[in-house]
Amino acid sequence: MAARSTAARVSSGLLHRLLTPTAEHAALREMMRAFVAKEVEPQALHHDRLEKCNLTLVKKLGDLGLHGICVDEEYGGSGMDAVAAVIAHEELSYSDPGFCLSYLAHSMLFVNNLFHNGSEQQKRRLLPSVISGELIGSMGMSEPGCGTDVLAMTTKATPDGDGWRLDGAKMWITNGCLDTEEEGVQLGDCCLVYAKAPEGLSLFLVEKPMEGFRVGQKIRDKCGMRASSTAELIFDDVKIPRENLVGELGKGVVPMMRNLEIERVTLAAMSLGIARRCLDVMMKHTQERKSFGKPLVDFGQIQRHFAESYAQWAAARAYV
Repeated sequence: MAARSTAARVSSGLLHRLLTPTAEHAALREMMRAFVAKEVEPQALHHDRLEKCNLTLVKKLGDLGLHGICVDEEYGGSGMDAVAAVIAHEELSYSDPGFCLSYLAHSMLFVNNLFHNGSEQQKRRLLPSVISGELIGSMGMSEPGCGTDVLAMTTKATPDGDGWRLDGAKMWITNGCLDTEEEGVQLGDCCLVYAKAPEGLSLFLVEKPMEGFRVGQKIRDKCGMRASSTAELIFDDVKIPRENLVGELGKGVVPMMRNLEIERVTLAAMSLGIARRCLDVMMKHTQERKSFGKPLVDFGQIQRHFAESYAQWAAARAYV
């Protein structure tokens, strides 16, 4: 028994160091857990029922520097790494995965994307506002007829003078619309939109209130992630100036895939937070519920199910 206990402690310690490798990461995790318990947990169910993103909470994340967690400090970011981004998403999704999805779309798909692919002028102009949470961004890739199949994309950028005209629609866009107390459903502030130009797939920065840029519909009654706002976005002859081209014309595929790498790993981190919450709920129930005069947790079959679930969660954390 002593040997098994020691092995368990060593294994737990190794996993902890793998997922929290430095004192800075440990401090971030501690700060996130305290913030989530105080600010995120109390509002989660309410906003899930409302099907609205908590915009006040978005600002509070900005105050903590979390929107620019992987952005260099010279642009107002925190200058941390992908491990830090994983920690933030894992801890947030423990209490509110819907809100965390909105955070992911803003911080990873917009902020991180612009930081790595935008021009110096674009970064200086926009990053401070999106990192603070004053403006909320999104990324437009999926369409009504296609997802990551970029070859099937139909949104087009047609050359027009010193810029382009953007026409098409994007679907399932997290943060594409925002719910305000005063005005109801409103268009999101800014969106990085992938579209086909004659030279090939390109990335454009579309901002409110560009004429022709509007919400087609807010997607309601989702099966989950209700505390994030999801929309169809319409681009009807939207005039895009040359300074709003992000990266090189016709070379949008590789930067898109590179940015999706950190988006996918933080999305996986969200599943870890959800799974950890499930484990805690399972444990609480089996400790409180009694059968034949003793808690369910005392029964071997229940222990087996719990142990297998824990092992799957721990393995998933190691993979991420």
